[in-house]
Amino acid sequence: MKFINYAKEHCNHCYKCIRVCSPKAISIFETSAEIDQKRCISCGECYVTCEQEALYIIDKVSEAKQAISSSKKVIVSLSPSFSGAFEIDEVGQMVTALKKLGVDRVEETSVGGDLVIEAYEKYLATTEKKNLIATTCPSTNYLIEKYYPKLRENMIPIISPMMSHGKLLKKEYGKDSHVVYIGPCLAKKAEAREMQNRGAVDTVITFVELKEWLEEEGIELQSLTSTSFDKEGSMKGSMIPYKINLERAGADRFEKMLVSGVEKSKEILECLLAGDLEGVFLEVASCERGCTNGTGMPKDDISYYIRRKRSKQYLEEKKVKEGKRRDPLNKLAPYELTKLIYDQSVEIPSYSREEVEGVLGSMGKNKKEDEINCDACGYGTCRAHGESILRGTSRVNMCLPFMRAKAESLKNVIFDHSPNAIFMVDFNYQVKEFNPSSERIFQVASDQMKDQPISKVIAEDLFREVMETKVNTIGKKVEYPQYGVILIANIIYLEDEGVLMAIMTDVTSAEKNKEELERVKGETIHAAQNVIDKQMRVAQEIASLLGETTAETKVTLSKLKEIVLGEGGER
Repeated sequence: MKFINYAKEHCNHCYKCIRVCSPKAISIFETSAEIDQKRCISCGECYVTCEQEALYIIDKVSEAKQAISSSKKVIVSLSPSFSGAFEIDEVGQMVTALKKLGVDRVEETSVGGDLVIEAYEKYLATTEKKNLIATTCPSTNYLIEKYYPKLRENMIPIISPMMSHGKLLKKEYGKDSHVVYIGPCLAKKAEAREMQNRGAVDTVITFVELKEWLEEEGIELQSLTSTSFDKEGSMKGSMIPYKINLERAGADRFEKMLVSGVEKSKEILECLLAGDLEGVFLEVASCERGCTNGTGMPKDDISYYIRRKRSKQYLEEKKVKEGKRRDPLNKLAPYELTKLIYDQSVEIPSYSREEVEGVLGSMGKNKKEDEINCDACGYGTCRAHGESILRGTSRVNMCLPFMRAKAESLKNVIFDHSPNAIFMVDFNYQVKEFNPSSERIFQVASDQMKDQPISKVIAEDLFREVMETKVNTIGKKVEYPQYGVILIANIIYLEDEGVLMAIMTDVTSAEKNKEELERVKGETIHAAQNVIDKQMRVAQEIASLLGETTAETKVTLSKLKEIVLGEGGER
């Protein structure tokens, strides 16, 4: 069951979630992350390790709120590890807080634990199996069912205290009641949704979610008075299966072993699978240091040892009250405590050496010494990463050393082949890097400039100005006649790196072309002006000539007119 979501905008691709995911059920791509539910064992380690909150719990508190606002009877089954999760003066303050949230009854999950203890002891007394594995941790159950299916026959087929209590509550208060389990385990969310368990526990809330709910409602635990549980279980039922007395159960041929953490669990499961151990009664908790350090515990700075101290104190107090405890009103029939062990075997594809090495070669890992196994990608070894690439669950670009080498290679290509002079000087104006274009422009070899003052080739005034003002110089034209060049200089102040980076573009040809253009423009304008002046003189001469001719014509025509008029007058 999916109970963790992914927020792409918060993911910084650090791959911490992949590193802590033992079955490598997480795939992170450029735009999304996927959790393969078939491979996932619901341990929740990915959620705990993600400090960016890219992985977050799907809200289930709203289900409890909706049930409270309805006419249903809402009963809380509270895990005994609550005493380590919250800072309280009396355990009854938590009961008061839950009832202020609106629930009708609050019982200890250990009520169901007592029934499980009884069932375990009966099973131990009659079994003929050589090794036994407790099934109280759902994440461990999934680990075995999916990755060690041959060990399923060693799993004790009895349900967990949560499921036992849920079934008991439904029997007492009716199927229409709403049972809310609150505890330190994310895997319980998946367990409650197993086909065989549906209907016993309606909502599973972690202590992380409970803390947020209390804060939302403004409930301060330490300010509350104490209220007794509506029903309590025994100390033994609170520590199932740790407190099982093997001798009294007639199973003293077994050696009790407690293991916590997925990787340690896998180690001992491998031993059982190989037949190296016999007569073992194994309790496995997928969370390192057990339920007190569960993945559903609040994300705060409270030390594990403080949580452990609180839990121990709570159990000691419970031991003192042990004689006053009431037995459950009703028992469950033996068949109601039976757990089905599924075969959920995960098929893990295998790849040839040539296929894996082909992928490694694409990442520049052509020799054994190239496989540095840095775990930056999250896969532990380069070959494991190569196999994941073949499976399609990861990408080549997740190899940080490869991407860094690629980036550095690109940087070197740019540095070596740029037509610009690129060089760096430290804050004492000593040259640290000098690219080939710098050699060409300043007519000096780079090895002759290494750790030499920049003043050996050009004045340091530009660099000094940037050092004093801490302001970059951008696009300043400078001329160095001794080299016959005109450059556009950019001087960048890199405080963290302790250098000044100079990028100088050679614009000598452009400047010369500009001068030539100005000369041609000048000559063209001069020539044009000469033509204009000459044309003006010609025009003036023509105008003058035309003016004289016009005057003469006018005189002649006037005389002709007079003659004509005179002749007419005589008639």
